[in-house]
Amino acid sequence: MTYLVIDGGRVASAHPTLASARSAEVQGLGHSTEPGPALDGEPAWWSRTRRNGGAAELGILRTAATDLGLRFELRACQAPAGSCRHRPCDTYTTWAVSRWYGLLGELAVHVPLSWIWVGHRGGDPRGDDPRFLAEGRALVARLAADMQVPLRAVQEPPADARTLDERAQAAHALAVRFLAEHFGPAPDPETVTVHPVLHGQDLHLRLHPSVSADLPICGTVLPAHEADATGAKPDVHRCDRCDRCFGRAPIVPPPILTAAEYEAWTAYIQPGS
Repeated sequence: MTYLVIDGGRVASAHPTLASARSAEVQGLGHSTEPGPALDGEPAWWSRTRRNGGAAELGILRTAATDLGLRFELRACQAPAGSCRHRPCDTYTTWAVSRWYGLLGELAVHVPLSWIWVGHRGGDPRGDDPRFLAEGRALVARLAADMQVPLRAVQEPPADARTLDERAQAAHALAVRFLAEHFGPAPDPETVTVHPVLHGQDLHLRLHPSVSADLPICGTVLPAHEADATGAKPDVHRCDRCDRCFGRAPIVPPPILTAAEYEAWTAYIQPGS
């Protein structure tokens, strides 16, 4: 069992026991007291009151909560699609979504500046594919071995003359190439568009097609009869959480998007950035 401390939707640390997760959380994030739905007789997560007095946010999460629809996403940064310049991320995608936190966490070790986020949505099956899991575990084992400096007799030359920095750079390249192989654009990528949806006087944005036609980007569940609002009246209130990039808007936890959803969303918000 693994317990994750969550800070604003990002996985801050992982712990083998609930007690150690609570101890780490108290150091600066505040204590989570509100239990979530039960899973195997224990809450799947605990929530904490946000420091700015807003709605409660995810605080401690069990990795088993993926059975309730949560997924983990590995991404190098919050830069809009195509604008990341963290080499070699400017050449290869550094993105993956999966229910397997352990594998993503081990890969993230070798990708500088990367974070693992947790949230709803993102039914991309590639991160749960047996081939991805098997090859990912094999790669992690290889990279871990490459970063070890084996013992040797003083008079013998090293088996690997590379410095640790050189090994780390090579591991970074291998990790992002592996992710690009499994999560790069498909030959016939799914077409996703962003649609405004009017609910009363509130204008939301949703992705279409999506996991739910009634779920806008902010996560507010809308009645099924709400329709697209292509010509909304000027006095409507634009949903602030829907109207900006999910990396900057206060969406907690931030949505986990499929590759097609991510591309459509960043293309939509990029002109106004």
